Amino acid sequence: MITKKSRETGDAFAARKSKVFLWLTLFSTISVLWPGPGLTQDAAEDRQLRILALYSGSSTLAANVAVETGIASVFEAAARQSRYEIYGEYRDSQRFPGAEAERRFVEALVAKYEDQTIDVIATVGPEALPIAVGLRERIAPGVPVIYGAVQSSTRDQFSGVDALYGVVSTFDLLGTLDLARALQPDAARLVVFTGSADFDERWRAMAADTLSDVADIKIEMVSGLSLQGFRDRAATFDPSTILLILSIFEDADGRRFVPVDALSAIAEVSGAPTYGVYSSNMGRGVVGGSYSSFEATGAAIAEQALKVLDDPDRTERRVTVPVSAVLDWRQLRRYGLDPDKRPPGSHLLYYSPGVWERYRIEILATVAIIIIQASTIAALIVMDRRRRRSAAELAQRRMEMAKLSRIAQLGELSGAIAHELNQPLTSILANAEAGSALLAQQPPDLAEVREVLRDIAEDDRRAADVIVNLRRLMGNGSGGFELTDLNEVIQSTMRLVKSEMLSRGVKVDMQLSRAALPVKADVLQLQQVLLNLVINAADAMAEQDMRKMTIGTGLDAAGQRMLSVSDCGPGLPGALRDNPFKPFATSKSQGMGLGLSISKSIAEAHGGTLRFASSTAQGARVELALPAP
Repeated sequence: MITKKSRETGDAFAARKSKVFLWLTLFSTISVLWPGPGLTQDAAEDRQLRILALYSGSSTLAANVAVETGIASVFEAAARQSRYEIYGEYRDSQRFPGAEAERRFVEALVAKYEDQTIDVIATVGPEALPIAVGLRERIAPGVPVIYGAVQSSTRDQFSGVDALYGVVSTFDLLGTLDLARALQPDAARLVVFTGSADFDERWRAMAADTLSDVADIKIEMVSGLSLQGFRDRAATFDPSTILLILSIFEDADGRRFVPVDALSAIAEVSGAPTYGVYSSNMGRGVVGGSYSSFEATGAAIAEQALKVLDDPDRTERRVTVPVSAVLDWRQLRRYGLDPDKRPPGSHLLYYSPGVWERYRIEILATVAIIIIQASTIAALIVMDRRRRRSAAELAQRRMEMAKLSRIAQLGELSGAIAHELNQPLTSILANAEAGSALLAQQPPDLAEVREVLRDIAEDDRRAADVIVNLRRLMGNGSGGFELTDLNEVIQSTMRLVKSEMLSRGVKVDMQLSRAALPVKADVLQLQQVLLNLVINAADAMAEQDMRKMTIGTGLDAAGQRMLSVSDCGPGLPGALRDNPFKPFATSKSQGMGLGLSISKSIAEAHGGTLRFASSTAQGARVELALPAP
């Protein structure tokens, strides 16, 4: 709602000034005797200010709805909007033309508002301005009149009227034609549609005058048709034609329309791109137009009203609503027109960008993330392959080192192994000679020959077992994991070193578990671990008289299979006690320092552990723990 100070005559102002002076004198006197708050605000400041808005058309006219929206947007943002009260009246001159209808309308307004205080009259449309000028003298003499939604020709008719403030709109025919020709540079003709109402006829005359200087395109003015006639005519056009629809309030059959509805009905069947000069046409089938929008016009009227209510003497007498070219992106697509050809500064409505334009940042971010993730995955795959290759190479090197270690151990045991093989071979030879002698007797002692042959077979199996174990230890790789008895592995291994232990004077005490100790293991690798531990123990006792070694098996509290090798030597040297399994660390002058390191790796590969349980001056004890299968 709207308020404004009522205008005062010179005498009234002087009288009021005199009263104010007397009040100030009285206030000064009272303030000396009794200081108190200042004068209260003038009651007029709290009075609601009223604005009467007169519209040429009906309340449902799209242009009027847009103007009302613009007016409301300004007053809703006003500092004290409750001070302002707006009344709207609609002449509806298109449906109720004539002087008599106008007279009845004015008389109704006089009767309605003659007892009301009106502070401003605002008009929308050319028919409302002369009504407001006459009405003002009857209901609110001297109050400001603000007109809007009129062109310069209407404004000039009232140039001498007092207290008249204008908001001039432009419905730019030439600008709209320029816009159309920019989009359709090959267009051969311009066709202008107007209706049969008085307003339509005025538009037609003004358009003919405005376009009279345009000579480089054929212009055809079309009126006097029914709505269906306009539709049929528009349907025959091709894209080389520019169709401009101004207003159709009434057709040749006398049927009255809301102009945007008539325009929409024609545009939907038009074979040529359709243009208009009203903002209310946008979204109803037109490609575009050049104009002052009705929303901006309403906002300008409201702003002028606020300025006039605040200080009429400092308010501009006339403001012009900006003109802009506006296009409907959907209609451009419909007619295959290139939006890049539109004039600079034009506005594109209903634009629906493609997926790339709408989500370009998101798509780029997603692609970047995918690339980063793909790169990371590729890098991880490469790293994993390198790790696997490195692990395979490391395993291969470990196998080669293990083989070298076994060969070195067998080299040390070569004399004992030769002795182990020589014993069964010598026995086989002796038994063979004895058997031959027995067979030469008459009669031969077959029972003795049978015993001799049995001894030969036993010695042969003994030699074969030694050879098999040697071949297994000398071979490449491993024998693979299999279920075996830990006690049997120890016994078969110790047969290989039995002669070596005897030659070194080492007494071996076998304290094996009576119960079988099944493990899932690589027999060859377990033999290598045991050989290494036994030879290390024997080497540790080489310089002393008492040489005793104990090999034991059993179960620990967790059910693991335990193998222990103990000696009575001097224990580990001080340099090796912190980490005896460190590669290339050895106390032997001819050793490589790889035996314990390889043995620990083998234990871990079996899911077990290898550790020194004790190492003192009275000997060392090494324990191998293997999990149950």
